[in-house]
Amino acid sequence: MIKNFIITGDTHGRVPARLDRIKAERPDLIPEETAIVILGDAGINYWLNKSDQKNKRIISGYGYTIYCVRGNHEERPEFLGYAPVYDDDVKNFVRIEEEFPLIRYLFDGGAYQFKDHYCLVIGGAYSVDKWHRLAQAKNTGYSGWFEFEQLSEAERTFILDLHSSREFDFILSHTCPKMFEPTDIFLPFIDQSTVDKSMEEWLDNVAEQIDWKVWCFGHFHADRIEAPCVEQFYYDFEEIDHIWNRWYNKPEYDKEELERPVSPLMERLLNK
Repeated sequence: MIKNFIITGDTHGRVPARLDRIKAERPDLIPEETAIVILGDAGINYWLNKSDQKNKRIISGYGYTIYCVRGNHEERPEFLGYAPVYDDDVKNFVRIEEEFPLIRYLFDGGAYQFKDHYCLVIGGAYSVDKWHRLAQAKNTGYSGWFEFEQLSEAERTFILDLHSSREFDFILSHTCPKMFEPTDIFLPFIDQSTVDKSMEEWLDNVAEQIDWKVWCFGHFHADRIEAPCVEQFYYDFEEIDHIWNRWYNKPEYDKEELERPVSPLMERLLNK
């Protein structure tokens, strides 16, 4: 039975290094009772060869249950033939590769129960380096770009139609609503006019039409609070209960109590 759900950000294939850090800093966590939720780009279905399989064997040896939100730099698990299996630990279906049952892939648009928290999972994003990766493939034969990285229009419509009347404690996604984009840390050499923002714009609709309390996302490679109840994860890790308590089990908060760096927007809000 899983008793602890740990939220963390993109690992890009370096899951063992993240697990080493969690193990060193939280020796109190019993692996068999602990799940690690990676907010996209776990990177363990990236090379699609023996390198991935070797990595998964190493990851499985730690004994933690790994839940993967789908990012943009990895293949969709359904395209790899991973079977849907009901997971009583999160009260819904996940996809599992038979050889590695501790690594579980969450459905885009799936509603899950992480401990006492009802959570909506939304994977996918646009790769800002798409054209660089495709050009590189001419020399290497491998791009690392995946055609169906973003949710399709049909998937987006289905998710909103299914969940617009529901309430969630958390939305766990790879990218974030456009209104919360961390524009101050955008890569300066990327022409933003070439970037497809349709996922982020659609997530604005999700934020407005679905009742949620806390939103956690990855993708942008920073660790900080973007806005009240909106947190970005990359290298950091934190228990889901701890995140919840930061916003809902304290009568008020100030900068010191937040325990994480804050964005320029959040800084302005705190200094009002």
